[in-house]
Amino acid sequence: MAKKKKNQRSDGRLQKCITFGGKRFYVYAKSKEELERKAYEKRIELEQGKEMHDNPTIQVFYERWVENRRSSVSQATLRSQQCHFNTISNIVVDGMAFKDYRLSDVKAEDIRVIQRSLLESGNKAQTVNDKIAFVSHIFHDAVNEQYISFNPCSPVKPIKKTEVAARNTIHRALTPEETKSFFEEVQNSFYFDVFRMAIQTGMRIGEIGALKNSDIYDGAIHVNRTITRTEDGGYCIGTETKTWHGKRTIPLNDAISEIIEHQRKVNRILDGNISGIDDLIFKAPERGLLMATPVDREIKRVCKRTGIDHFTCHAFRDTFATRAIEQGIEPRTLQELLGHADYSLTMNLYGHVIDSTKEKAMSKLNIAL
Repeated sequence: MAKKKKNQRSDGRLQKCITFGGKRFYVYAKSKEELERKAYEKRIELEQGKEMHDNPTIQVFYERWVENRRSSVSQATLRSQQCHFNTISNIVVDGMAFKDYRLSDVKAEDIRVIQRSLLESGNKAQTVNDKIAFVSHIFHDAVNEQYISFNPCSPVKPIKKTEVAARNTIHRALTPEETKSFFEEVQNSFYFDVFRMAIQTGMRIGEIGALKNSDIYDGAIHVNRTITRTEDGGYCIGTETKTWHGKRTIPLNDAISEIIEHQRKVNRILDGNISGIDDLIFKAPERGLLMATPVDREIKRVCKRTGIDHFTCHAFRDTFATRAIEQGIEPRTLQELLGHADYSLTMNLYGHVIDSTKEKAMSKLNIAL
């Protein structure tokens, strides 16, 4: 019987130990030549694995980044960020898809290539800036986790916005004449109460669609949640508002109370006398969730019939805010009614209205001397 070699197993195979990173790894083969080849391949595999861990590709790091954030951000945010990544990841930079670059290999000029590519693809300046800000967020976290020492997005300047601000087009405030013409036309529309609720409260369409009977008490609407997107692209009633400050109370007045009661009567006609305390007040015609897209389609049809310049349902929120300022509501109060997190946001959006009201006030001012 042949004597067993030192590196030979009881089954006759040869074995070799490889030490890497303070750990031992073993390979096995039937011949010395095969053993040496497997040992070489194992060492390459370990080295590449360490490289991928210490200096991952954009794709690999993004997947880790998403998993680390999954429990701390909403599904709607995850979905939005995935859409950004899908757009950016396949942009070719110097012959290679951006997602295949190693974190440490990305330079500021590579980010500028992506910026130009997004702009040339027809994206608006604000959209491009939002997507680059998303990429910068990823690299910022990579710096914090010590994968890289510098964020390559930092030297890249945002694209200067040249398009007309949305608040002057589809998000503009309606004039009193447009408001009168629009609501005369929609009295028989299924969305009549939705339109009235939006312009009388300044609530977002998702907040209106998530409003339950249980949210109306103590003489106020308690805005606690909104319709949101799931990570797979579906819709659901969320557990939170769009932002933390979106949780707010809106005092009832006669007009708002009448709208709610009228919609409840409509619900009893459509659903029967079965409405419960946790049932939604505003629903879609097919009795599912109220969605912005069909509401905006209805607005577009009405605009065509009346000759009003096109706008979206968000314009009702802007109209509410504009009329509120014109009629003397303090900006700080308006901030709370709208659920803005920052006073400066309210002023940036509606400061021009305050300037207009100041001019009117000064024109009427007469101080006797």
